[in-house]
Parts: sequence; structure tokens; C-alpha cells
Amino acid sequence: MTLSPASRFGGFASGHFVITALCAPLLFFSPLLVESLPILPLVLLLMALYLPAGWIVAALRYWGRPTLKEGMKAVLYPALFAWGWAFGSWILFCIPSLSSLGMWLLLSTYFLACPSFMFMLAVLAQLIDVTVWSAYSLTWYLFMILAGLLPPLLFFLGSILPKKRLTTAQNMIE
Repeated sequence: MTLSPASRFGGFASGHFVITALCAPLLFFSPLLVESLPILPLVLLLMALYLPAGWIVAALRYWGRPTLKEGMKAVLYPALFAWGWAFGSWILFCIPSLSSLGMWLLLSTYFLACPSFMFMLAVLAQLIDVTVWSAYSLTWYLFMILAGLLPPLLFFLGSILPKKRLTTAQNMIE
């Protein structure tokens, strides 16, 4: 059975928001945890949650292996949405009269995409001083692209991991 891109996008969104719902309160209410751990391992742990989320969603929705075209769409559509949000917010932030709106949109990603937000904070911590030149550096944009690409890519890779079927009746459904 071929799944529609909307079905895969919806599956990613459900897994993504569950991960964010689990991570955001934990990081928000326990600043001591965030302060005591190095940020890079924490970010890698948050991003790694997309692998089991993809596996679980694929198992619950009985997804089969996608074709190459379906797989590309499954990764590209959520990434395009994330890039639109990130770059759109960044552009608004860079326009002086709209900078507060851009800042609020960027900060809202903590509650909408906590792992990507923490990923970008880790990058920001590496930029020693946020001057005009470092804020507009290619490194910043590269990591914005990665922050939008990694969650759907890891989710997709998790969704194609092998799943043992419990009964032959479930195999008949597919």
C-alpha cells in the first residue's frame, strides 16, 4: 500500500510533537539539568529520540517500506516547513521594524520544536560573539539547514527499521 505524503507528514508531526511535549517541560523546569550537562550530548540525545519515534509511529500505522520518491518526500516536506519557519523568522528578525515579531517566532520554536531549538542554541554557544559578521556567517545558515533536516531524516530512518509482526493477520493488512 502506498502512503500519501500527507499521511507520512502527519505521522512525522505526531511523533515530533510528542518528542517536543516530552522535552520542553523537562528542559524548562529543570535548568539545573541543563546547566550541569554539556549541551552537545544533550542535543544529540534529543535528536536521537526521533529514531524510536519514527519506529513507533511506523509500527502503529503499519507503514511499509517506501519507494525512493516517497522517502524523499517524507524527509523533504517537513524539512521545507521547518526551513520556511526558521528562515522566515530570521528574515523578520533582521528587519528592524519587525525584529520583535521575528524574535518571538524564533523563540516559539522552543515549544514547537524543542530539539531543533536546543540544536541552534548549541550552535549559538559556539559562536563566540554575535556580531554582524558572525550572525550572518555561513556556519549559522548551515546549522539552520541541519536543524530543519535532521528531525525528519532521523524520523524517516527510524520508520524504516525492521519491525517484527505479532500475527499473520497484521501482515495480511499490509
